[in-house]
Amino acid sequence: MKISIITPHFNDVEGIKQTYNCLLKQDSSQWEWIIVDDFSDNNVKKSLKEYFQKEQSQHVKLFFNTTKTNGSVCRNIGIEEASNKNLVFLDSDDIISEDFVTNRLIDVEDFIVFKNTNILDEKGNNKPASNVSSHYLDHFLRAKFIWPITAVLWNKSFLVSIGKFNSDLKRLQDIELSIRALLLGANYKVIDNKVDFFYCVSPIDTKKRPVKLICDSVNYLITDLYKNYKLDVHQKSLIKGYYFLCVRYFYKSKSKDNIIHIKKSLKLFYSKEYLSLYSYLRGLSFLKFYEFGLISDELFIRLNRYFYK
Repeated sequence: MKISIITPHFNDVEGIKQTYNCLLKQDSSQWEWIIVDDFSDNNVKKSLKEYFQKEQSQHVKLFFNTTKTNGSVCRNIGIEEASNKNLVFLDSDDIISEDFVTNRLIDVEDFIVFKNTNILDEKGNNKPASNVSSHYLDHFLRAKFIWPITAVLWNKSFLVSIGKFNSDLKRLQDIELSIRALLLGANYKVIDNKVDFFYCVSPIDTKKRPVKLICDSVNYLITDLYKNYKLDVHQKSLIKGYYFLCVRYFYKSKSKDNIIHIKKSLKLFYSKEYLSLYSYLRGLSFLKFYEFGLISDELFIRLNRYFYK
């Protein structure tokens, strides 16, 4: 049994080297590493090619996109090129321990979640990820992201059967995939594992992830859920957490010009029946009060957190 590890790459050779060093330290050699470069700068692509030509590793497969796409396209290419049944996705800024591969050389029906991971923030602080032990779908539906994509070990056939990553979605791709897998998967496990993966996170940056981009992604996600899945009343009531996600980015942006995107999202939540008329009007009132300076930044976010998170 072997495992295929898939990494999308764009202009981060040092991150790739860090990941490769982690893989060289594995206590099992039963892995292949598929790197899909998403049209990096020419000098970066040259450095990447030269580095692996020098290493001459039989474990590494390197692919180069001929146009700029996105992480989901890269991951889907990796899925198609993978030689093994067991798949895992690893970003180049994350860290794995020496037994990461060994721990994943197990039989997988649909997918297995290794729920115990540690989070590293931008200052190097280390803390445990969520220890949620039940109602996994409910947490994702309320925009509480209880595991990162690398926590999941996939059966390749199952992942292909549910459509792989949605490359039309600009953000929240791994979240949407987790929701879809939990809705469609009949044979999955969430295990209480020893921590062997360190997930690096960064604070909200609205320059890299503009409010419009987040709102558009949320709008796509909730519309897709509305069209393609029969959520029950309880599940529908949870979706408003994604509206609060939009509000958080709006609040962090410190620009009231972005209010147009929040209003559009709020209206969509109401039209798709994720919010009652009363909840819609309440949210609209908070936006108007904030827009005209009748409530402070802090009161605005506190009110939305209380009613919509």
